[in-house]
Amino acid sequence: MSPNEQPSLTEHAVEAVPFGERSDAILRRGHHALFGVSTGNSYFSRQRLAGAISWATARFDLVDVIHADLYLDRMCEAFGYERADARRSAAKQLRGVRRRIEGALEDAGSAAKKVRARPLSDFLEDSAYQEVHARARAALRTDVELRAVRDEMAYHFLSKKLGPGGFPTAMQVRVAQDYVEAELPFFVDSPHILGVASSVHCYHSVMALGRLLFSDREVGLRPADNQGYAVVACQD
Repeated sequence: MSPNEQPSLTEHAVEAVPFGERSDAILRRGHHALFGVSTGNSYFSRQRLAGAISWATARFDLVDVIHADLYLDRMCEAFGYERADARRSAAKQLRGVRRRIEGALEDAGSAAKKVRARPLSDFLEDSAYQEVHARARAALRTDVELRAVRDEMAYHFLSKKLGPGGFPTAMQVRVAQDYVEAELPFFVDSPHILGVASSVHCYHSVMALGRLLFSDREVGLRPADNQGYAVVACQD
């Protein structure tokens, strides 16, 4: 166990390990949990997501499930699709993600009443999201570590599409960076964006952004004091 990790909590066939100095206390407050679901990550299958929702609704007052629906058509175009084909491909990917979420909510039963399920695009016109997004973008200009992690995540995303030895174009890199930057505000201050007292960002592993932001860094962009992070793994 690393110095940033806290003892795990296992309930409803889900193991949760808070990450970062404040995350354990924030998790135990039980105000809010956030799950992000993307088209490129199949970990949260219908079954696993239903288990995670059951765990979260038993522990937290409110749960948000947000699926990433931005830049998918641009990414397809960057990989050579014609515009119409790119839109069709993006729409197909999003239908699959929405089916997973809808099925998980159905399986969770009455617990799903405490869950809000929304696409990331719903927040683009939200003033709180815009505020945090602008702060994060400003930090990227001066925070070398943050910029390096953004690029690392962008290249990791692209490498799965390019395969071994593939080298991305400048356009592909820019779209992947935009994709990461769109999600960054929810690592930094989801309580402000989602209108909750405190929040735990839940993911099945410690993402590079989570490792950086929730470490004991003294300079650069840092999460809000009421923002936590936890590794939430569903036991099959």
